[in-house]
Amino acid sequence: MVFDTNISASLRCKKCGRFFLGDMSFFEMKNAGGSCIRCECGEVLMTVKSHDSKTFHVYIPCLICDKEHSFVFTWKSMPWEKVKILNCPSSSCDIAFIGGRAPIRSLTAKRKKDMQELIKLLSSS
Repeated sequence: MVFDTNISASLRCKKCGRFFLGDMSFFEMKNAGGSCIRCECGEVLMTVKSHDSKTFHVYIPCLICDKEHSFVFTWKSMPWEKVKILNCPSSSCDIAFIGGRAPIRSLTAKRKKDMQELIKLLSSS
């Protein structure tokens, strides 16, 4: 049985405002220096570090409150095939989705479509 060790993330860049989908592997995350996902504009969207390959610290600069938020996952709690929604503790707004590639892409597409429909509805009022 093959186990997919990639994790995907969907975030909005606080510098340019674009949605960005990025991937990183377990092997990248467990490196001593960690791994990061960058927007096309160069802004760091998410950093993941692990000191023991069992606990992963996810750092995300928040688009909402302008602080960096930290989330901690164990190997077992990492959403390898599911989706985990990460929220800003100050506002409770969604700031990132992490998890398996297929569910992340599906959720991101749905969120984009919902946002476009909302903008269309508001502009026609």
